[in-house]
Amino acid sequence: MDTGTQALKDYEAPELEEQAVTFFEALQQAAARGLPTCSQPYGGLILSVGLPPLGEGDRGIVYPLQPQSLPLPAGLGPLCLKVAKQQPVCRERLLEEAMTTDFFLSQDVYVPKIYYLDPLGRFCVKEFVEGESITSLYLRFNSLTVRSQQLILEGLEKFLNRLLELFRERPDCKVSISPNNIYVLSEGGKFKDPAQFVLIDPGTTLKKNYDGFTFDKYWNEVLPDRIRKYQRTGYLQWLVPQEVTQSERDEAKEFEIFRGLKPSEIFLLLKTAKTIEFEPEEIVLREGAIGENFYLILEGELEVRRGHYTKPGSWQMRIGRGSVLGELAFLLHVPRSMTVVAATPCKLIEIDQDRFNELLEANLTAPYKLIKNIATILAERLYQLTLSHEKLLVMQNGSSTEGGAGQ
Repeated sequence: MDTGTQALKDYEAPELEEQAVTFFEALQQAAARGLPTCSQPYGGLILSVGLPPLGEGDRGIVYPLQPQSLPLPAGLGPLCLKVAKQQPVCRERLLEEAMTTDFFLSQDVYVPKIYYLDPLGRFCVKEFVEGESITSLYLRFNSLTVRSQQLILEGLEKFLNRLLELFRERPDCKVSISPNNIYVLSEGGKFKDPAQFVLIDPGTTLKKNYDGFTFDKYWNEVLPDRIRKYQRTGYLQWLVPQEVTQSERDEAKEFEIFRGLKPSEIFLLLKTAKTIEFEPEEIVLREGAIGENFYLILEGELEVRRGHYTKPGSWQMRIGRGSVLGELAFLLHVPRSMTVVAATPCKLIEIDQDRFNELLEANLTAPYKLIKNIATILAERLYQLTLSHEKLLVMQNGSSTEGGAGQ
């Protein structure tokens, strides 16, 4: 057996999933008790981290790392610990980060250095970089001095163009250029001249489409749209949306949600919709976020989970082609009740709430028919749940009766 095959088997070992869940649960319990730090064994080491975490992505959670006994060089600055979530693909991507980190550093693109990488991809120790995200900068841009604005715009355009150039040269190193993934450094409250930008997370996102992408589009279209959604729904990984094609509309018209709608009405509903692709383990909906849009599944399967992670074998529910996702929160404007992640490569149609409301305000029949169908789908689900509950009660009553007769 060659080394690559053995490594693949190693990071996919089933017991690693249980280990990750145990580790995260211990940290979550410590945070719930209000503890500022927690020391927990993981991967043969005692990892001492600060709480709460610094941030969370689709495949990992990042914590400030406390001084401890890892085999690290002396004299390092502040450190952080990135821990892969429990799925094998998360450990695989963390192992890949060593490659992308080395590549970007070799091309003079600043990314946090990796000082220690667990050989099974469970966690890594990285340089802790302090800075301000593009999201934050964009929100306060008008309050900056003219000179600071100039430094940011010139530096960000150069940084973005360099990344796009590298993505063309090395498609295997394509990463997210979300405004939450690019930071700018400052000293004493002032930006450097020229401004220095950091790619915080160089984890690969190979499905993203940057064809024809420009800085003007990024600054004038993508940033305001993404930040608007950050404000309304919480963190959602940025993916480049595409117009729904004719063939995709033809596929979707057979879905249950469009039952009774004319082809012209389906076209009207989907002409302003977008298709979005997700890789395995990317988060589509996050539990607790306020519902904004809803989705139709064109391709692939998604898994419904509770919380930030799932114990093996629990809350394992998959939905696939033709299913509707996020419709309850969309209608009621309530927090998402579950986390939904891509279980396989997926393509979804996203129906935007603002554009849907415009159709409603125009007193068109199509959106009302769609709402009626959503209500029918929800009612059918409730009916099936009621039947299941009644059967459970009958079984429980039967067991109680038998137990009483035997006494």
